[in-house]
Amino acid sequence: MPDGRSDWVRPRVPRTKIVVPELPARLVFRSRLSAELDRAKDSAVTLVQAPAGFGKTLLLAEWIRRGHSADTAWVSLDSDDNDDRRFWSAVLAALAACPGVRVDNLLRELTLATRPSVDPGFLAEIVDVLDDLPSPVRLVLDDLHELTAREPLQGLETLIRFQPAGLRLVLLTRFGPPLGLTRLRLSGQLLEIPADRLKFTMEEADALLGAASAGLPAGQIRQLVRHTEGWAAALRLVAQALDETDAPERFLADSAGIDRAVAGYLADEVLSGIPAATRDFLRAISGCEEVSASLAAVVSGRADAGEMLCRLEQETTLVVSTGSGRRWYRVHPLLRSHLYTELQRQASGRAATLHCRAADWLAASHRPSQAIAHACLAGDRERVGALLRHNALPLILSGDHVVLRRAVAVLGDESTVGGPWPGLISALLHLESGERAAALADLARAEALSPGEETPELKSLRQFVRSYLAQFADGIDDMVRITERPGSTAGNVPAVDALAKLHQGIALLVAGKRVRAREQTHAALAIARDNGYEYLSAQCLTILGRIAATEGDFQLMSDLATSVDALIAGGLPARTAGMAARLLLAYDAFLRAEPAECLHQTARAGGLFDTGVPVPSQSLSLLMRTLRGAARFDTGDRAAGLRQMREARLNAVDGHFAPADVALAVVLEHRAATLLGWTGVTSAVVRWAKEVIPASGEVLLIRARGHLALHRHGPARTVLKPLLDGSVGPVLPWSTVEAWLIETEIALRESQASQAHRALRTALSLAAPMNAMYPVVYASPEVIALLTRQMGKLGAVDEFASRVLAVRSSIDTSPAPVSLTERERGVLRLLPTQRSFAEIAQDLTLSPNTVKTHVRAIYTKLGVGTRRDALAVAVDRGLLEDTQRQMPMSQDRVP
Repeated sequence: MPDGRSDWVRPRVPRTKIVVPELPARLVFRSRLSAELDRAKDSAVTLVQAPAGFGKTLLLAEWIRRGHSADTAWVSLDSDDNDDRRFWSAVLAALAACPGVRVDNLLRELTLATRPSVDPGFLAEIVDVLDDLPSPVRLVLDDLHELTAREPLQGLETLIRFQPAGLRLVLLTRFGPPLGLTRLRLSGQLLEIPADRLKFTMEEADALLGAASAGLPAGQIRQLVRHTEGWAAALRLVAQALDETDAPERFLADSAGIDRAVAGYLADEVLSGIPAATRDFLRAISGCEEVSASLAAVVSGRADAGEMLCRLEQETTLVVSTGSGRRWYRVHPLLRSHLYTELQRQASGRAATLHCRAADWLAASHRPSQAIAHACLAGDRERVGALLRHNALPLILSGDHVVLRRAVAVLGDESTVGGPWPGLISALLHLESGERAAALADLARAEALSPGEETPELKSLRQFVRSYLAQFADGIDDMVRITERPGSTAGNVPAVDALAKLHQGIALLVAGKRVRAREQTHAALAIARDNGYEYLSAQCLTILGRIAATEGDFQLMSDLATSVDALIAGGLPARTAGMAARLLLAYDAFLRAEPAECLHQTARAGGLFDTGVPVPSQSLSLLMRTLRGAARFDTGDRAAGLRQMREARLNAVDGHFAPADVALAVVLEHRAATLLGWTGVTSAVVRWAKEVIPASGEVLLIRARGHLALHRHGPARTVLKPLLDGSVGPVLPWSTVEAWLIETEIALRESQASQAHRALRTALSLAAPMNAMYPVVYASPEVIALLTRQMGKLGAVDEFASRVLAVRSSIDTSPAPVSLTERERGVLRLLPTQRSFAEIAQDLTLSPNTVKTHVRAIYTKLGVGTRRDALAVAVDRGLLEDTQRQMPMSQDRVP
């Protein structure tokens, strides 16, 4: 025929090809993507591009069935549609079936040309007809990647180029279509929904898993989404597997099980359409989490590796470029895992050979962590040992401990490969886990393999392990001995220089030379930051935080501790430094009179180590238990809090501790014991303080507090005077604040108003710059009454005083849970002795009737009726020390 038209009947189009697919029972409405499709109504073309299984078809089908069926035509393409007439038959059939196209529309009467896509007349007719539609219709072409023939693609290109007013194209494809979309992209007429947008969020994954995920921890769902990278098909297969298992939590914890669940889908749907050469290339690089073009070329043996990676990213999105400059590529982890399993099955030793190639390239490219990881996967112990010798120290200081653990495990305990390095590394890693005995064994093994001539790096690591071990055992004398000769620095080895300066800083701090300690530690920190040594940075920041605490700069202490905490939260394996930092944050909360926050931070500190593993430092243990006990005391759990502080002290008797930790324990336990009337505890605390910090102001402080409790004002002032006049210094910067508050209280009791005013102002002027609210908030009621009367007259410290009163009004500051007279307390302390009332009367030089009167009063105040019950309640409420309790045989009711 002259016009090229055909009298042939249009090829028959199966109905299933032009209807919107049915939706599965387990479907998640993805509102964020639905909103994007809603915005696409004015775009000439919407392109949804992602690999198989990302939910492209279901997303469009669900969106259409939710209210867009009337103006949508659907075509599910397959390889048969590369026949041009079949393609256009399907398109016309779908448009004719669209409810938005009237029954008398010319679309239903168009005659197909012999070769429609190259027939200008046919193309002009269809463009004109679509242009005349009263309202636009949407044509969805699903699986557009199936269309590879030149002619149907050319016809589709014509529709896109002329943009009929009545047509909106929606293209669903696995690969980038060979269509001219650049002009539409530049003009804003192209809406793109790439694979990244199709990934399931945690909330969507949780909804998809449905009842199967009920009761599972959020962390496991998050890990599943991370492992699958939100890939819809994988999540659906996991959901199906969860339905069929009796142990969903165990299934989700097994990444290999998840990989097996999706393996068939990967083989049948994703990899089956990839050419064999491309699949072999992907298999070769599957042992690498990330590859550059050069690394891929070395591993695969292909000179065109860079071009292949670029093409795979553009055409399949199975490979994604990452990082600055987009020079590195990664394969989807589930696909990579599947390919790597194939690689390991393929031929004996091939995977190991490829790992060795990768290790050598990465080592030469100054990527030691990745190099060691590949050497480990290859099982090449000689390579692992050589890499450790050259790279272990910077990797330790950077915090790359996971790969070091793997390397040590590959070498084994009995191996001599690597000399002393593996033993020293293992010792440090064991110390970080709280395993001192294992660390000592590692150190002994390393010593046995020590060469005659050590490199500066080896010397530095050995010294670091020894100093860490000394901290672990709280041997302050050992610390001084180890660090007083830190060894020479090596100007061309930053790791050695940084460690030498850190050691010097520790030695100077232990010796009490804070200024020089700070200088050396700052110098170590500068080197650490310049070289990315995050683990070493955490050590330095923690030491600087301790220095700031001893100098009363609690804001700086908190800032430094917060920096370390952020590193730990980011995954840095520095648990001991992290514990110290969190305890500094707990200390800061305590000084701000926030006991609940203090408890929270001590719990976070303790949570860094597994249950049953001892805290790695007795000093940290003392600090943690003291702060936790004091905070419990101040939240109202008084007896339990004091008992915890007492246990901390008793466990610390044989250790060597930093004076600041001892002073804090002394001051806080003595205060609590004084308030509860536990005289045995107060005496024990005073004895311990005199032994451990004998020349400190804190010894004077607690002695004065004891005199004050007995109303011995003169002796209290005499004892306190050297602390107030500065002739005896405190260990804790805020102890002087408490000393002036005691002086205020004494002056008030002695009716010395002007002296009380001066003492209070002095206390506030010392406390305000430190923001040390604790001693003022918990001052005696008489002192707080004076503070309240002086509000508005305190000048520069008025604002601080106002905050103190605000905090005090919000917490419980009552001195004791039950108010007993001094005589009643005396009788109560003798009740556990099993003496009769008559014998107690004789001990106290009272009449038996007077003792009975006191006992009745005690029973009434405690709400009990027998001696046994009185003792139980008194111990529970902190009125008796639990060590005093000796349960009598009789009930001893008072007649």
